[in-house]
Amino acid sequence: MLVFWWWKRRSAGRLAAKALAVLVAAAPAAAQTGPETPPASSSSSSDAEIVAHFVTTAIPTVNFITTASRLAITKSHNSKTQNFAEALAKNQTPLANSLSAWVNVNGPVVTLRSPFTGQVGPGAPKLRAPNLLPSQVTNLRRLSALQGKDFDSLYVSTLMEALVQLQLLYRDFVQNGSDPGLRAIATREGPKVEQTIAALDKL
Repeated sequence: MLVFWWWKRRSAGRLAAKALAVLVAAAPAAAQTGPETPPASSSSSSDAEIVAHFVTTAIPTVNFITTASRLAITKSHNSKTQNFAEALAKNQTPLANSLSAWVNVNGPVVTLRSPFTGQVGPGAPKLRAPNLLPSQVTNLRRLSALQGKDFDSLYVSTLMEALVQLQLLYRDFVQNGSDPGLRAIATREGPKVEQTIAALDKL
């Protein structure tokens, strides 16, 4: 049993390191999206802009939560934190896949407002989502350099920030978004995020 536990933890650490390397290597895509912006207002934004804001914020944030949690499985020395992180990474992976699949199918259709013509349609940039936002790249690099209690402290604080961001994002889209697929995701995931925040607060 001890050998199996060690092998499982070692494998999780290698997986986390590979995931971090892939996401950080793709960081230039995040830089192209510009600064991190607050939720889009329904009174001043089109449906396409609301959808774009949701997707381009949710996907990198879910990726950050998943990758940071995989790092926690090996870098934390606290069994409660490890178990929490393992369950969270497992739960967020299918969500990331669902959001990415939505973009693959709908991204070519949804367009942002053209900065040149002010119109939505031909010539407007197609919807894409970054793997990580710039601040998330920085936080993952900081996490990857830490161990034990130092890691736990930064993990909890950065994870709480990401979860609260998702909570507000889901709530805003349920109220203002029109896409049925994304509304279903936001409606389903909102309560889960609230439960995760409560559990994280107890660590």
